[in-house]
Amino acid sequence: MYNLHHLKGNTYYIDGPTNCGVYVLNDKLDVLLFDCGTKEDGPKIYNTLIKNGMNVTHLVFSHCHADHSGGCHYIYEKTHCKMIASKVERGFFRDAKLDIGFLYGGYPLDEYDSKLMHIDSNDEIYSLDEIPEGVEFFHLPGHHFGMIGIKTKDDVYFVADTLGSIDLVERAHILLIYDVDGYLKSLDFVKSLEGKIVVPSHSEVSTNITPVVEYNKSNIYDIMDILLDYLKDEHNCIECCSYIFNYFELNITYNKYLLILSTIRSYLSYLSNNKKIINYFKDNRLVFKKNDN
Repeated sequence: MYNLHHLKGNTYYIDGPTNCGVYVLNDKLDVLLFDCGTKEDGPKIYNTLIKNGMNVTHLVFSHCHADHSGGCHYIYEKTHCKMIASKVERGFFRDAKLDIGFLYGGYPLDEYDSKLMHIDSNDEIYSLDEIPEGVEFFHLPGHHFGMIGIKTKDDVYFVADTLGSIDLVERAHILLIYDVDGYLKSLDFVKSLEGKIVVPSHSEVSTNITPVVEYNKSNIYDIMDILLDYLKDEHNCIECCSYIFNYFELNITYNKYLLILSTIRSYLSYLSNNKKIINYFKDNRLVFKKNDN
């Protein structure tokens, strides 16, 4: 783990709990780093680059979550690199409670870990216009508000959290999704890259990405079917979330409850917006029920 792997041309990646992209910008071995892992990963990623004679001049974040950005303070202190993120993600970097408040739907309980999703950063984070030549960004809706991927000049695609490995999906059962429709469209985009080198953050590098994409899509539709079956009778969002915990026999924690409750809300919005279920108020509760029409 934390080894530098050559992919093609000037494009490399460092393997780890979160795969991080590396693109060599010039003969001096200045590099653009795409994501930087957790706070614990940061020093290991930095040391790998130093051992290979590389210097980070640009750090591009796919999104604000801590497993993608937690190492930034360490790397920035060592390199004073230019940090870059999309507009909405730059906002989330500013306050550790902003994303937690969004997920919770209000001011969070003290029991929720304020470092769960991202970090505080008072350092300047620049816009996507500052991405250097040789690298292009593309939007990947679904997992988080302003998540992006990058394509290098070597035709290598880093697709962040658009999909999880088959093993991860089997273990977690339900992954964090903000926008189900956007997530499905991002999966279709990644599937269109079949034959190219694709680097997900939490799955193996592959030129045969279709099986992993299809497994992720199938899992999403399975969860929809589970909810639709449960919603033969009316239930509110909290009851749907509890049902999912029971269905998959998940161990409940404050943080896991936060993530899954937010994701269930997204599924219910998708199903309702697509007329698969109906929503209405009953006894001063917002309830959902399968649309039999």
